[in-house]
Formats: sequence, structure tokens, C-alpha cells
Amino acid sequence: MSKLLDNTICHLSAADLEQINRSENCYSSDSAPIPSAERSWSGINYFTLWLGIMISIPVYMLASGLIAKGMNWWQAIFVVVLGHALVMIPAVLLGHFGTRYGGSFTMLSKLVFGPIGNIVPTMIRALLGCFWFGVQCWIGGQAVNTVLSGLLGSAWEGFAYGNALGFLLFFAGNLYIALKGANGIKVLQNFTAPILVFLSCAVVWWSLGVADYSLDTLFSVSQEFDTGASFWLLFFPALSAMIAFDGTLALNTSDFTRHAKSQGAQVWGQLTAAPLMTLFICLVGVIGTNGSYLAFGETIWNPVELIARFDSTLITVTFSVFIIIATITTNIAGNLVPPSMVFSSLMPKQFSYKRAVLAAGALALLTQPWAVLDNPDNYIFVVLGNLAAFLGPMAGIYIAVYWFSLKTQVDMVDLYKTNGGKYYYRNGVNGQAFGVLVGTTLVCLLSQFVPVLRFIFDNSYVIGALMSFAITLLLQRDKS
Repeated sequence: MSKLLDNTICHLSAADLEQINRSENCYSSDSAPIPSAERSWSGINYFTLWLGIMISIPVYMLASGLIAKGMNWWQAIFVVVLGHALVMIPAVLLGHFGTRYGGSFTMLSKLVFGPIGNIVPTMIRALLGCFWFGVQCWIGGQAVNTVLSGLLGSAWEGFAYGNALGFLLFFAGNLYIALKGANGIKVLQNFTAPILVFLSCAVVWWSLGVADYSLDTLFSVSQEFDTGASFWLLFFPALSAMIAFDGTLALNTSDFTRHAKSQGAQVWGQLTAAPLMTLFICLVGVIGTNGSYLAFGETIWNPVELIARFDSTLITVTFSVFIIIATITTNIAGNLVPPSMVFSSLMPKQFSYKRAVLAAGALALLTQPWAVLDNPDNYIFVVLGNLAAFLGPMAGIYIAVYWFSLKTQVDMVDLYKTNGGKYYYRNGVNGQAFGVLVGTTLVCLLSQFVPVLRFIFDNSYVIGALMSFAITLLLQRDKS
């Protein structure tokens, strides 16, 4: 713990910069370490960051989706909160690099895989971010369309391209805020945090109302499993999916912790905020889903569909604004900024941060994976299950190399070199780490098609992380 909370912040001296400039390098204004004097994020900023990320429609849909699959309310909450608590372990461990060295996720990945080997894992992370950005823009765009419909009435409802225009408006708003950089995100999180809490409480109040203010009536809606075995068969793939949900953000947490004033700020801010905020929004999701059953006779897991059932314009507009705010705070921090940082770090000469934001937005427009939200089974067990197969092995390798092989000691001059230095490895690729990544990812992905190995896929984040971690350490020990 003392090593984790060590507040040493490393800097590049003028002599270091001169040495870096003598070689081919990836040093730029975007990839340069952030000096101590320019760091402004305290523990409360990480708390509000995770508040904005967790109080979101996708997290709401996780708990309500598990209920729709048959879990009772406390089982759904337990699985979601446990998964989001466990993912804070790699988030905090990898966030240490950002605070200590002021470097982004791309620089950490370059450190581990080499300047050329780095391209594959970082591009995987970037493309996953673009994918989720498109999904959440669709959610937010539907809410924008609902607001306009509620405010303009029949004049808007007859417009055939309402969803498309709502999507474009929401998409443009996300890009605008992201272009303001990390400080713009911090301001947004601080401003919206109390609004999100208030509107979440409004969901609870409405649900209590339809249950005649009886908690027994409200929580008795969820169906119990017939046997304990049924729960455990669903528990492990659901838990892996919950970890994978924030697995992408856990990998690139250094993009945010590089702004931290101290290690304590990022450690305690993340460890306290994520589980608490997950518990809060899960309760809101469970209560809202149960309330939908009491009010409309069916469990509606998608809140966008739920608010469309209301006759009151005031309720429709208010809850749509909730969806818009909640989705923006999650979408920018978790899905748009990370791939933008990847593009600007991998190709600093071609992409400034602002150009990278626009490129990430363009890729999101190309993917548009709308089918993800068709049903909870597809969302939780197919999409998130496959994401876990990629993210778990990556997390295990990063932790093994940074914490155990390098023992958190990094030569910052060599870190920025792209042709030579101790982190160039062989031909720009750390062959051992790259081989472990490919091998363990393939095992996790292919196991879903082999019945006897299905348990690996159902636990792919945890098994993949542990497998890649152990193999990396064994290879490193043999090398030494």
C-alpha cells in the first residue's frame, strides 16, 4: 500500500528533452508528462468523475437487464456492484502510472508492448471506445427526440427524421465538450453531479408512488429463481460482463490520473466513488424497472422506452433530460476521450487532440452498432462477454509488466524514444507480451464455442487477466 500511495511525481528535465530530441520520438504537447503545477484533480474530482460515469443509462440497464433475465432485485444489485468494485483493482494499479509519470494510456501501452507492438492493444481499446460512443449517442439522441416531441407536440411527431436529428444534435454536443479537453470534462462532472442525483431520486419517488409507497410491493415484483443452481449458472457470465463494462475505462485510467495532484487522490477517489455510485444507480434501475411493471404490466429495462409510456409532458421532458445529462457525462469521459488520446499519442504529427476527437467521432458514425440495445441478453452476455475476452488479458499483462517486471520504475527518456532504448525491445515489439496477449485472447474467445471450455468464456475477464498475468511473469522470470 505504501508503494501505491507513494506521491513521487517524475518530470523531464531540459537535459532529458534534449536527449529525447536526438532520437526518433513520440514527444508532443499532448503526450508530454503533465507538470505538478498544472495538475488540478483532487479526490473529489475522481469521485464526481465516477459519479457521472456510474449514474448512467447503460449501468441502469445492467441491473434492470438482469432482472429481466430472472434475477431478483438483490441478486442483480450484488452482481453489478461486485463487478464494478473488482474492476477498480486494475483501474487504481494502472492509474499509478498516470500520476507518477504524467503519461497517458498510450504511453503505458508503449512501455509494455513497444512502439510498434503498442499499436494493436491501443487500437483495440480505441475502436471499442468508438463503438460505445456510437451506442450511447443513439441512447442520448432518442432522449433528445423525446424532449423535442414533448415540447413541440404533433408538429414534431410528424417529422420522419426525429431520431436521426436527435442523434446528430447529441453527437455534436458531445464533440463540442470533448474538444474543451480534460478541464471541460471536470467542469461538466462537477456541474451535473447534483442534478444526476436529484433526477435519480425522482425515478425512485415515481416508482414508490405506483407501488402505493410500499417497499414490500415494489421489491416483490422481481422474480426469484426456482433453484440456487440457476442463479450460479447466470452469476459468473454476468459478473464477467459487469467487470468488462468498465474494463475499457480501467485500462486507460491513466488518461485521467495524469491530472491527479497525488496518488492518494486517484486511489481513494476511485475506490470509494465507483462502488458507491454503482450501488446507487443499481437501486434506481431496480426500482425503476419494478415500477414499470406495476405501472404498465411489463418490466421495461430501457428507460428511453419507459418514459415514452408517460402521458405527462413534464415527466417525459424531465426524465429525457436526465437521460441526456447522464449519457453525456459517461460518453465523453469513458468513450470519446480515450480513443482520441490513443490517436493523438500514436500519431502525434498527424493528429492533435482536437483532430483526434473528430476522427473518433467519424469512426463512431461508421460503426453505429444499434443492435446492441435490442435485448438484455445480447447487451449483457454477448457484447459485454466478448469485450471481456479482449480486456481481461490486456489488464493482466499491463499489471504484470509495470508492477512486477519494472517495479514501477520507468526511464522516461527511453519511454519517449520510438527507435531504440530499453523499451524498444526487438524491432519495436515486446514479442513475449504480444504473444501472451494474442494467445490468451484467442483462448477466451474460442472457448465460447467449446462446451467443455465454456466456463472460460463465462469468466473471461478474470480468467484472461489471471492467465496473462501468470504467463507474463513466468516468461519474464525465465528471461532473467
